[in-house]
Amino acid sequence: MLLEFQDIELFFRLHRALLLFVNKRLKVIADEPATPEEFAVLSPEVRIKVRDALVANIDLLESFVDENPARLPEDDLAIVRSWRHQIAGDFYIFRDLKKYTVFLSDDSQPVAYGVLALSLPFEKLIGPQLPVLTHAVLLPFKDKIVYDGLMNTYRISFGSGILRNLDRDFKDANARNGIVTTLPISTTG
Repeated sequence: MLLEFQDIELFFRLHRALLLFVNKRLKVIADEPATPEEFAVLSPEVRIKVRDALVANIDLLESFVDENPARLPEDDLAIVRSWRHQIAGDFYIFRDLKKYTVFLSDDSQPVAYGVLALSLPFEKLIGPQLPVLTHAVLLPFKDKIVYDGLMNTYRISFGSGILRNLDRDFKDANARNGIVTTLPISTTG
């Protein structure tokens, strides 16, 4: 399932403005893009470097909100502020369901996240064969979970033993928390 078109535009506008700010602060890219639109046309590999710098320096998110260099309205700043609840790491893109795609965290106690794609369905991005191991950042967005539009996938195949373990991990995660569809994870109920 995809975000609605106007939400896709909003997400990318906010995310690009934030990453442009991060790059200006940390100078990750030598040839600094001047606008979010210039940042958007950089290669995914370059944009991932800036995204990873943000993950390593999450305090820059609060600086962006406090300084508001993009002159965003309060509703937009609230969305960006919510991104402090991001989940970054390795995930198994495990199963496509009607409402979302299940990302299973690669933790000692895995969590199953219901994630929406942005402008392209995950199947178009990674192919139809699941599971796929990926490195991604999951973000809250309007009471949903999305990925940040940047993924590194590992082209590996899984044997029957790993597939059985992933099925068991998914069942355990589902029994523990259900499929998590908002961030931060609710501890009530």
